[in-house]
Amino acid sequence: MIRRTLAALLALLLGVSLSGCRPAEPAPAPEATAAAKRYPISGVIRAVDAAKPEVTLEHGPIEGLMEGGMTMPFPAHADAAVIGGLRVGDRIAATLVMDGDRYWIEGIRPDSAAAPAPPAAAGTPSAEVVTPRPNRGTAVGDAIPDFTLTDQTGGAVRLSQFAGEPVAVTFLYTRCPVATACPMTTAKFSKLDAMLKEKGFGELLTITVDPEHDTPAVLADYAKRAGADPKRWRFLTGNPKAVADVAERFGVLYYPDHGQIVHAQAVAVVDPRGRLANIYYGEGWEPEHIFRDMEKARKG
Repeated sequence: MIRRTLAALLALLLGVSLSGCRPAEPAPAPEATAAAKRYPISGVIRAVDAAKPEVTLEHGPIEGLMEGGMTMPFPAHADAAVIGGLRVGDRIAATLVMDGDRYWIEGIRPDSAAAPAPPAAAGTPSAEVVTPRPNRGTAVGDAIPDFTLTDQTGGAVRLSQFAGEPVAVTFLYTRCPVATACPMTTAKFSKLDAMLKEKGFGELLTITVDPEHDTPAVLADYAKRAGADPKRWRFLTGNPKAVADVAERFGVLYYPDHGQIVHAQAVAVVDPRGRLANIYYGEGWEPEHIFRDMEKARKG
């Protein structure tokens, strides 16, 4: 139940970041229904958008909801003076309200005991850690800015080189210990790969969120174990800044935490003209969904 709730919350939260590039009028504070659930949350502010209003919070575990921390944007409901007084780096405590398909934080207050920023991965100086910035995702229907990364063979790969074909894009890392996360994504992409091979169209890109460890050689071994044909299914890496920039294009956030990478699960479909056709967040997608969207994008 917690895992399903987390996946749903993640999909909602990152959906906010995808629409963040479009102007929006501040919404009035909602009234919670009797079915609403409330959770204490605390952390460090990483971004504030007073116009929405929205707060990107780097938070710790949420008792009864999330076993680990994450950095994600939340709609924020408080007096304008409270929102206007928030600054990046402030430590706050609040209440997370989840009410059906709505969610927000309220009761925002200073908290000197809020969870500190998560540490860098073992052996990595914190000054060198590069993570994606929130609220920079491409909206569905808009063109994905071109990018170049390195695949498992050591060759350069540009998104634009796949013009004329639909492309499915996902994110993972090879050391992921959670069976229902990265390993499951790889298994689903393997099935999708077989479906595309049978029909003779489409490209697959799997981008690491752990570029300092996942070198082309590491990815080549991982790809081999997944049965990936490098002519159609490419595993991509690059310098940390380049990888973070690409993740931003898809609204994907991640950061290192005690030797692991906390990251959003996402699968995007890019149409033959390089536009974002669709994107799924969380675990609730199947290879058939992506194949259907790629086939539709191909014919459209």
